[in-house]
Amino acid sequence: MSLTFPASFADGNEFPVSLDEATRVALEVASVQVAFDDGMLTDAWELAWALEPRLAESGRWQEVLVTQKVALAAAIRLGDWLLEGQARLAIGRACLESGDFRRAGYQLAEGASILRSLGVPVD
Repeated sequence: MSLTFPASFADGNEFPVSLDEATRVALEVASVQVAFDDGMLTDAWELAWALEPRLAESGRWQEVLVTQKVALAAAIRLGDWLLEGQARLAIGRACLESGDFRRAGYQLAEGASILRSLGVPVD
């Protein structure tokens, strides 16, 4: 299944202002899954990564988890360790904020380990 956007979406890549916040977020989250399901793995990861800061800033931790789990699956299928490490860190932060400390610890440790093995500094 492919999404076809009206011409008005093509120039700004944003949903119309008339959509309420919850609907807009739901469509954005769904777009990550649709990209993944259509085999557009890099696009799915990039969409999830682009959404993460705004979702986190607004405290939408469940949506961060959903999109970053898709990003993680895409990274694993792509065989891209950098993308996997980044997705695991984002999942870990979301789990931490959601109170799932066991899962947070695991994901943060795995993400940091992957990134360090690639020579990427981790805070």
